[in-house]
Amino acid sequence: MSKEFKCTHCDRAEFDTQKQLAGHQMTCRPQDSVDSRERQAEERVPFGTPEQKWNTPSDDGYHYRVFNDQWKKEPGRVKRALAAGYEVVTNENSGCNVGTNEDGSEIKAVLMRIPNEFYEEDRARKNKELDKIDEQINRGKFDDKLGQTYGGVEIKTEKGVT
Repeated sequence: MSKEFKCTHCDRAEFDTQKQLAGHQMTCRPQDSVDSRERQAEERVPFGTPEQKWNTPSDDGYHYRVFNDQWKKEPGRVKRALAAGYEVVTNENSGCNVGTNEDGSEIKAVLMRIPNEFYEEDRARKNKELDKIDEQINRGKFDDKLGQTYGGVEIKTEKGVT
């Protein structure tokens, strides 16, 4: 009795039903495609690894960042970024949905950029504040923004207490 369904991938396997053939084809690896799969493995980027999705230039004098617009948890982020010197960049991904608010409304992504000079100034200012906190912690006494003082702070490393 001749089988009615033959695999067009490997050209060897034959089955009685379309369902059996479909199951076979999910795992069928014809020899001629093994070489192409090996080539793809060299070019393949595993799922879950970091990847650049916004196609921004790497050295054009700007720092790029994606801001969430219409985010109810922290509204006005794009307006604040504009006030800080960022500008909106037109990109194929701008305006795409990156999440939803609690009420179900969409949160939109907006690609923006700022001149590297401004970005570095902002970063230095932020680091200055962080250095003050580190200094307090290293002294063993930390005052938080609410005016509470934490004494007896120790930093332990593998080599002991600093």
